[in-house]
Amino acid sequence: MNQTTANATPEVPLTGGPTTAFLISGTFLAVVCPLTVLSNVLLLVAIYKGPTFRTPSACFLVGLAFVDLITGLIPEPMLISCYFMMYNGPNSGCTKAFDAMGYLMAITTNTSYFIVLTFTLVQYVAVAFPFKFQILITRRRIAACVAGLFFYATLFEIIRAVGAPEEVMFKIDLILHSTVSLLLTIITYLLLQRAFGKQMKYRRATLLTTNTAVTEESPEMSRASRRPQSSKRTPQQLIEKNFVRLNLMLIVILLVCSPPSAIFWYIYLYSDEETKQKIWTARVIAENTLYLKFLLDPLLFAWHMPKYRKALKNVFARE
Repeated sequence: MNQTTANATPEVPLTGGPTTAFLISGTFLAVVCPLTVLSNVLLLVAIYKGPTFRTPSACFLVGLAFVDLITGLIPEPMLISCYFMMYNGPNSGCTKAFDAMGYLMAITTNTSYFIVLTFTLVQYVAVAFPFKFQILITRRRIAACVAGLFFYATLFEIIRAVGAPEEVMFKIDLILHSTVSLLLTIITYLLLQRAFGKQMKYRRATLLTTNTAVTEESPEMSRASRRPQSSKRTPQQLIEKNFVRLNLMLIVILLVCSPPSAIFWYIYLYSDEETKQKIWTARVIAENTLYLKFLLDPLLFAWHMPKYRKALKNVFARE
């Protein structure tokens, strides 16, 4: 019996095994898969057609949409077929297919984790060190970073496939990629939130000092200009606030979709054979939360970013 990866498709027994998990998972993916493909294609079209997306941060959106689309186009349809075939009876061909899909799912899932972590880190630099951000962060460098993350995830799976100690690689994958990367993302976001709060406090203090100076020089001018300054945020402040919120929602999706699968894999990797058999059905069903993430990412952008919806409307209007 071969295993796949600690955050992708589980191993499939050739005989026996609860078939309810196959039916539930196959039905779930049959709904999620086409929606994942459609939503990510629309996101990529909106980014390509919309000039407002030509920013370094948009490279992260392209990277996320790319790995999400790969997942919806290749492993998810194959999983649907195998799940329904395994529901009808044991199938040795599906067991081999699960191994292949496990490698690809691990690549796209881990790349997605890394992109969210790097995106959060870049937003922290943008808020905490705005002048360094303008010098260091460019579209070309972000694109190279995203490509490097995808290359690392691919290289890790190649090493595992060519004969590295399987159980050791599973544990490294689970601890380093599924757990440590998520914890680092949360810590980085907390630092980002702290830096953003300090920046807003500094700007309010600066605005108050400016208004006080204007009041002393000309009370009439102060009344005419102070109200809109104190009640409205600058465009840069609004952009920073929107990206901080977007970061939070991406992390919430990770926290909802990643832990169920990771918890069951921790139990599986450190349990005896009897416990593994008992949790088998629950673990297969828990894997579905990972596939849900690839659908929720583009839906988050559609809900949270008005310029994304505007770009889509412009595309359809032209056509």
